Amino acid sequence: MVLITEIRPHKRTKLFEVYSEDGLEFVANEKFLNQHDILLRSEFSNEDFELIRAKAQILTGIRKCVDMLSRKDYSQKELLRKLSEKGIPEDAAQAAVKYMTDNGYQDDYRYAKRLAELGANSYGRRRVEQMLYTHGIDRETIRQVTDEVFDDTTKQAEKLDEILAKALRGKDLRDPALKNKIFAKMARLGYGSSEISAALSRYETNRKDEIL
Repeated sequence: MVLITEIRPHKRTKLFEVYSEDGLEFVANEKFLNQHDILLRSEFSNEDFELIRAKAQILTGIRKCVDMLSRKDYSQKELLRKLSEKGIPEDAAQAAVKYMTDNGYQDDYRYAKRLAELGANSYGRRRVEQMLYTHGIDRETIRQVTDEVFDDTTKQAEKLDEILAKALRGKDLRDPALKNKIFAKMARLGYGSSEISAALSRYETNRKDEIL
């Protein structure tokens, strides 16, 4: 049996801390306490109390998700990691994140699309894909999002030409060392070999035209 030994108001919220002889069991609001007849000196079977505690942990996970998502977006994996760091058990964390996703509060595709659109202003597709992966986005969603964001090859070529022009500032690319350095820099920004080679060719052509 589990005996409720103390119900203490939480310091910073309108919630209540529920204690048993083993210590703090969970935090819940007044409505939850009333629904489950949780009173001082109440007794529950171990099985019944485990179900109550599991529900309370899920609700705590949901509250923490709401708080985090009110300040910035997170992927499902990021939310799960954050909840784990805050002491939410794995099963409760998964249920809480599923609730947020099912009700439209969290969406990996929406989050990834926004990140990719921002990233595409400065980086190539490969770099953006790597960034999305580090945020916990699955590979299928990454492929779908980057296909959409990088579908305009003309726009991407113009962006690369702009970055290249700023990096070279009219310098002559006949120096192999300079050309290799620029190629490596563009590769680090996430552009593919064929994209970089084409941009370098356009740069050299434009520079010749300017000289003539």
